[in-house]
Amino acid sequence: MKTGRTKLCIVTPEYPPDQWGGLARTVERVSAHARDMGFETHVAQLGIDPDNLVLLDENRQSEIRNDITIHRIRVGKQRMNDLSREIWDCPHTHTIRMMYHSLEMLHEKMAFDIFHSFFLYPTGYISGLLAHRFRTPSIVTIFGNDIKKYTFSPEKVAVCRMALESADRVAALSKDLVEMADAVAPVERKARIIYNSVHVPDIYATRNPMRKEKFRIGCAGIFKYAKGLPYLLKAMALIPEEDAVLELRGTLRASEKDVFQRMVEKTGIGRRLVLQEPLDHSRMPEWLSSLDLFVLPSISEGCPNVLMEALACGVPSIATRTGAVEDLIENGISGLVIPWGDSNALAEAISHVMENPKKASEMGSAARNRMLDFSAEREFTAWQTLYRELVEF
Repeated sequence: MKTGRTKLCIVTPEYPPDQWGGLARTVERVSAHARDMGFETHVAQLGIDPDNLVLLDENRQSEIRNDITIHRIRVGKQRMNDLSREIWDCPHTHTIRMMYHSLEMLHEKMAFDIFHSFFLYPTGYISGLLAHRFRTPSIVTIFGNDIKKYTFSPEKVAVCRMALESADRVAALSKDLVEMADAVAPVERKARIIYNSVHVPDIYATRNPMRKEKFRIGCAGIFKYAKGLPYLLKAMALIPEEDAVLELRGTLRASEKDVFQRMVEKTGIGRRLVLQEPLDHSRMPEWLSSLDLFVLPSISEGCPNVLMEALACGVPSIATRTGAVEDLIENGISGLVIPWGDSNALAEAISHVMENPKKASEMGSAARNRMLDFSAEREFTAWQTLYRELVEF
């Protein structure tokens, strides 16, 4: 008979406070749910050290925070040039192998009862392989940019397929993620859709109709290709300069900095554009509530935390038709949903909100009420039900 608490290992590439984006925050929240269910909860956060000389007996640092044990595991970054590369070499073999060995060593020490990985590559592949080898139940959560990006990478798609196939359950943040995953490997029968949750704060958006300042439009996140920022910049160029300003809160991925600068120059909106550092999460409601409009122009999403937070603050919001957006927003009632990759449609939607302040206020109120349906209690129950399909606890 089993004694003691059931041991859960959550494997992730991101976890606060080292990272602050949507993936990190979702994993932190699910880890807290698991702890509150009674699991002995461990988080294995896999990261890459630019120094390729990293040894397995010195690459893990563990700490307990809020009754969750966090293992920060660092592996060396593989270095390979064309002269040293042999026909059996892959640019990432050494790095991925070290991740697997590090997780195996942790499992040998802790004897986990269940693995739950977030993101298909590399964490889903590694933990799925390990769990399958040791006949341990496993869940992989597809988040958005994994299945919608690596599907188009010839080097990674087979690995993603293996991650999907080896998992006993596949959790997804939206229906279209399940559809995309099922196109890679048959997962529909073992897939479960679990939406993120949001806290509805006491603070909420109120716009003074007599205010003379320019209309403030906001967007926040880690700005990368999937976030569709160029389409928002292009749409802003179609809005009269004297009417609105755009505030961006977050960071630009290095790969997108050149595109960002070129789009700012091309659209000529630099004088009414502000790019600011990301805020501490505790201060986000205050900033969001100060906006007249929140826009999420993504071309790919899962279940966007920041959009849910804007809606919970009662901010009139526009988002593109991707991921769970249509489940979060009732189009025309609690916000506006538009096609992705369409700057003209985005500009028209922005103008509509600006020209109809009463309707905008009604959408903001409806959005706040809508987010009451996406409570932490609902998310907790959904994860609890999924875990109980695989293990007793």
